[in-house]
Parts: sequence; C-alpha cells; structure tokens
Amino acid sequence: MSVDAVLDQPRVGDIGPEVIRRTARVMLVDGEAIVRYGMRQLLAAEPDLSVVGEAATARDALLIADRCRPDVVVLDVDLGRGDSAGLDVAKMLLGRHRGLRVLVLTSCRDRAVMLRTVRLGVHGYLRKGAETADIVRAVRALLRGESVFDSRTTTMVIDVLRDEEHGERRRGQLLTERENQVLKLLAVGMSNREIARRLLISEATVKFHVRNLRDKLEVRRRTEIVYTATRQGMV
Repeated sequence: MSVDAVLDQPRVGDIGPEVIRRTARVMLVDGEAIVRYGMRQLLAAEPDLSVVGEAATARDALLIADRCRPDVVVLDVDLGRGDSAGLDVAKMLLGRHRGLRVLVLTSCRDRAVMLRTVRLGVHGYLRKGAETADIVRAVRALLRGESVFDSRTTTMVIDVLRDEEHGERRRGQLLTERENQVLKLLAVGMSNREIARRLLISEATVKFHVRNLRDKLEVRRRTEIVYTATRQGMV
C-alpha cells in the first residue's frame, strides 16, 4: 500500500468500530539542510502527512526513495551540481516508482530548465518563496491526483502542450504516401520481406522507408516506430 494505516488506540467507554487514520508519505529532496528542516517542520503540523525520508544528493534520493516508498517527493532541481542532477533524479524517480507524485519546489527561474521539468512529467512546480499554506495545499492536491503549477509555469505548460500537438501534426503530415503504407503494415506485425511482397517493392526499399520513419518520428529502434506513431494518433 502507498500509505501507512495508523490505528487509533481505543479509549475506555468508546463504542463502535476502531478508527483508521491514513498518513501520506512525503520525501524531501533538497541540497540545503535548512530548507529540509523548514519543510519537515511545516509538514509535521499536518496530521495526514508524514515525512518519511530526506536526501541532499541525487544518489541518496534514489536510495532513500527505494527504501521508504513515498507517495509524494518534494524536489529542488538544483542539488548543488547544477539543475541537471535534479532533472535526472526526477526522471529516474518517475520511471522507477509507479504512482509516485513529484512536486518541484525550487528557486530556479531558467525557462529552459522549467521546460525540461514539465516535459519529464512532474505533477507540480512551485517557486521557493511560495506561501507555506500553498505548499501544503499543493502536496494534498498531488495526492488527490491533481497537478499544481504556479502562474508562470502554467502558461509554459500550455505552450508545451500546444507545441507538442503541432509537432505531432507536422510529423504526420511529413510522411509520404509510401511511408504511411509501410507504417500501417509494420503496425500489424509484418516483416520487411512481407511488406516488400505486399507492396511489390524490394526489401532494400522497405528498409529505406523504415529508416525514414525512424528519423521522422525521432526514434532509434524499429520497435519504437509503431508505439510512437500510435501515441501520436498516426495509426
């Protein structure tokens, strides 16, 4: 289970079923000890939230997350070795822990970093300096399955989604008629030889079209072509 069940001790004279209180597990990842201390004190006042782990480095973050299995990670993308360390941690945490929610809490104002963070699929992005009540509300919103971004990041999220949608349309429009035919046959599991026979072309020509599909869909392996095209609604 992703939450701890804490059984309230019954008092003398209590009647009825025992009460179960569930506490969400929160992990803090920040290179500054004073920030982690402040966050720990802030969340300690919330009976439904429990800090189960802290880390100051990327390596420790991964090790501790594997051990304590948090529901939410509050993460600063700047872990002392530049923003790439925090971005790598976010990517690996999301890949290794199904259902984990990541809230980025950072002082970083670099739009490129914000863009990369959003594209990783984090669920929230707030600036340090946000009101403490807003931070607590954000953690609870993530636990409810919602996403929380500050006003500047929200605008960027919309831009990212719009750009990606346009990019998918452009990639679909760039496929030639023959490439679309090859793509559809790949989607039903045909080999290069089978596709060549069906389309009355050489196997070398099929390989040429497959290579073009990899380039246009920006994938590295043949097996990724159909998956990526399906996600983009092209097949």
